[in-house]
Amino acid sequence: MKKKTIAIVPAFNEQATIGDVVKNLRRYVHRVIVISDASWDKTERIAKKNKAIVLKNKINLGPDKSTEKGINKALNLKYKFLITFDADGQHPYNKIPTFLKKLNSNKADIVVGQRKWFPRFSEYFFSFYSKNKIGVQDPINGFKAIKSEVVNKIGYFDKIDSSTSQILFNAHRLG
Repeated sequence: MKKKTIAIVPAFNEQATIGDVVKNLRRYVHRVIVISDASWDKTERIAKKNKAIVLKNKINLGPDKSTEKGINKALNLKYKFLITFDADGQHPYNKIPTFLKKLNSNKADIVVGQRKWFPRFSEYFFSFYSKNKIGVQDPINGFKAIKSEVVNKIGYFDKIDSSTSQILFNAHRLG
């Protein structure tokens, strides 16, 4: 499964954590794409040193547009499974095999991590809405595993400013 999997990591000035994030992800995935969101620190250099594919935004576009850019690159590279992961290393790496096993066994097309708390009130509100609408507790969590065929079926992201949430809602709509 590892050879079929790529990780997508949006990063803005994450020099303190990006090296460890890439190293740890590479234990579970074949390649890692780091999207530097106009970082001015050593994020890009450290990611490249740790053998990540590095994409760079000339201006800060935010994590959603950066993730979308990474997803498009991953699709061009023909990976079957996509892992989205935050650059600060907050997600549990050891859950990646569990996520991939669910995708590979066709028990799920998308697997979403779930945080224990949300830093902003708006995230509680959106979580409540999402849970009731599509059954997903934490749609804006940065830790997801997605089959590339789902993303290909959905197509281009242009309706909302959160590409991975859009994938969830569109995938639910498509069954």
